[in-house]
Amino acid sequence: MVKNIVILENNIISTLTVRSKLTRVLIDKGFNVTILTTGTELQLQKAKDDGFNVIDVKSGTQNPFDIFRYMFNIRKAIKKCKADVCLTFTIRPAIWGNLMTRQLGIPTITNITGVGPLFESKKPAYKFARLLYKISLKKTAKIFFQNKDDRELFLKNNFVVENVSSLIPGSGVDHDHFFPDNNIRPKDKFIFLFIGRLLKDKGIVEYIEAARLIKKEYPDIEFRVIGPLWQQNLKENTITEPQLRSWIDEAVINYYGEVLDVREHIASATCIVLPSYREGTSNVLLEASSMERPCITTNTTGCKEIVEEGVTGFLCNVSDSYDLYVKMKKMFLLSEDNIVEMGKNAREKVKREFDKKIVIDAYIKAIETTATNS
Repeated sequence: MVKNIVILENNIISTLTVRSKLTRVLIDKGFNVTILTTGTELQLQKAKDDGFNVIDVKSGTQNPFDIFRYMFNIRKAIKKCKADVCLTFTIRPAIWGNLMTRQLGIPTITNITGVGPLFESKKPAYKFARLLYKISLKKTAKIFFQNKDDRELFLKNNFVVENVSSLIPGSGVDHDHFFPDNNIRPKDKFIFLFIGRLLKDKGIVEYIEAARLIKKEYPDIEFRVIGPLWQQNLKENTITEPQLRSWIDEAVINYYGEVLDVREHIASATCIVLPSYREGTSNVLLEASSMERPCITTNTTGCKEIVEEGVTGFLCNVSDSYDLYVKMKKMFLLSEDNIVEMGKNAREKVKREFDKKIVIDAYIKAIETTATNS
């Protein structure tokens, strides 16, 4: 009988946002749920104030000392919680967490939230990650994938076996929470909005370059950015504070920092833009679509499944700022009626295909099956 569930997250922000409802449903069903993660002191305190049991296990970077400390903290916390089942999300928890749960004999349910350049990059860090993935996932009880492409890659490379892997529609979207509010958006101003960690592979540089091109023709269009500077990735993928400051000083963007509840910002925007290089399934696009906002994103895994070309938004080429500029200009030139229609189509699509209830039901079933088999 499963009583104690440990959730291993990369950062507490995920618990406060995309994983909040899943965590609350598990608590409401009577499970003792503990989140092992990290974050700022304020973020961790907010999670505790919201009723979540949280242990700060820090983070495993590329530094061997940090990795060793991270694994030690995970192991210690899992034993303290007397975990019956562990849920892991994102790459570091999926690798280091699964290695620890395997040692401790704890059944684990892993969510592959995206692969990024994992299979394409020749950098030593990613080569090592591929090796560790193959080892760490061998004994995993259940593995959820957020899109078909990622699942096929893991199967092709013998990282997982078919009978323990299955597809879920990303993290799903709570369409009652992300409900359209069409009274906020100013009708006399066109606003593009980027939401995401400030990483190069999220397409932030292409967004800035496209914004510059558009502002030369339409200086009154506003370009907004929400999201934190993020230092937990390889240096070549990060945006520095001086870079961000230069964009702000140039007046190409209005920057709103890190925001936990993005609903008012989405409602204030005309169109959401995410030129990501690859996603698991983009939560930003799901949430924006659920709030009846058309989106522009890249024709790539984890994005193309959400945005339907010409129906709910537009697709552009990956890492192509000029094509992004073309699609953003195309969106700007649409009539108000067309923009509204796209938004309504978007909400209907995500309600039909990406309902969060599908994800939560899949987890409940996996936990029950794990309990039966363990």
